[in-house]
Amino acid sequence: MFARKIIEGREPEGKAFTSERQLTAQAFNLHVDFRGGRHAEGVGWSHYFTYRWLDKGDHESLDIIFSGRAIEIEGHNLGILVREIRDGQLNGVLEMVSAEAELKRVEADDGPIIQSVKISPDFDELLKEIKGDDREPGFAGKVRGR
Repeated sequence: MFARKIIEGREPEGKAFTSERQLTAQAFNLHVDFRGGRHAEGVGWSHYFTYRWLDKGDHESLDIIFSGRAIEIEGHNLGILVREIRDGQLNGVLEMVSAEAELKRVEADDGPIIQSVKISPDFDELLKEIKGDDREPGFAGKVRGR
């Protein structure tokens, strides 16, 4: 009955509980590209828990918590990222080199200016825990404490 009313061009009674913008889809992962472009990590939005956005006077901070990981972003105009989180559309964060961030600030660019990004625990800690690796870094085959 609901589908027939749509097909016939009439408004159905009641409200739909879901909506999606045309030609958009919800972000699956949050990709973090660190300075220099040689290090990137991703965190699944299916593990998203909450966020906190603060104005600290000389900069803003945005902390995003996932189950087991946290992303700390510092910069300016981070409200844009908050809107994208609320809309389910944030799929990437690019940490800028200092000169690029300063240039965007001076030019009063409306886009987010991301000066630093930290992910905790870091990837190496997670990998070590998953693999159960108990070796000292840089010493192949040497077990810590022996």
